[in-house]
Amino acid sequence: MSTSEIVRKHDGVPFEDGPDRGRVMVFGADTGGRYGLMEFVVTPREAGAAPDFGPHRHRDLEETFFIRRGRLRFLLGDAVFDVGPGDFVRAPPGVRHGFANVTDEEVELLVAFHPGGFEELFVVHRSDQSPPPSPTGFMEDARRLYGSEFEA
Repeated sequence: MSTSEIVRKHDGVPFEDGPDRGRVMVFGADTGGRYGLMEFVVTPREAGAAPDFGPHRHRDLEETFFIRRGRLRFLLGDAVFDVGPGDFVRAPPGVRHGFANVTDEEVELLVAFHPGGFEELFVVHRSDQSPPPSPTGFMEDARRLYGSEFEA
């Protein structure tokens, strides 16, 4: 096995997702579709604003979250709980999930998709491109390609 298959020495592919930002570190195309991995930074929300978890589920996609820095309020199924540095959350296929930063500091996490491919949507629909993408394009592609469902 060559080191190029083991070690990634680039900065990833950056993207912005509204006020949040990230970078795709490993694309599913790089792993034969087995997984994709991205770093994600969630900005603080307005003080006093109700948490917006962005609840959703994916029919055939598992999503995992590893908190590197900061604290998130997490929704998994009907449970709501707080997570912090070193915590890991697994959202199996079909399980409703989402998260919200309810602190005044950025939160940094690693997000993995199993199988890979979903991470591409963050790059295709990144909000830092000109012209900006359709505001519904991400969700439309997620529904079509991954059987995702989003709550209003």
